[in-house]
Amino acid sequence: MKRLFENSTVSLDYYESEHLIVQRWFGELSEDQYKENMLIVVNCMQQLPLLHFNAVYPNLTFPITPDLQGWTAENIFIPISINKKELKKTAFIVPKEVYEQIIIEFIGIEQTMEENQNSFETQYFTSEKEAFQWFNL
Repeated sequence: MKRLFENSTVSLDYYESEHLIVQRWFGELSEDQYKENMLIVVNCMQQLPLLHFNAVYPNLTFPITPDLQGWTAENIFIPISINKKELKKTAFIVPKEVYEQIIIEFIGIEQTMEENQNSFETQYFTSEKEAFQWFNL
C-alpha cells in the first residue's frame, strides 16, 4: 500500500497489485474542502492503472446538496468515466445508521452518471469487507 495523499479530512491509498485506490474521509468537512479533495482524487486516479475505487465515509455527516451532486457528477464522475475506461467498480462504504439517507443523496449523482454513460459499476456497502468481496479481492 502506498499513501498518495493525506490532509485533515481525507486520505488516499493505492494498492498496486489490486489496482485499487481507497479514499477515506474523516473529520469536519466544508464544501470547499470537499471540492478540493475530490479534484485531488481525480488527479491521482488519472495517473495510475485502476480497476477498483473504494470510498469510505465512516462518520461523514456532510450533506451532498443537489448543487454539489451536480458539481460532483460534472467535475468528478464524468471525467473519470471518460478518461478511466479500465475502471470497473466503485464502492461507497457508509455508516449503517445513515446508509439509507446517503443512498438517497447519491441517487442524484448516480442518475447524472448514468445519463452520461457511466462505464463503471457502483455499489453501496456498510463495511469494507463487503466491498472487497464484491471486488473479488
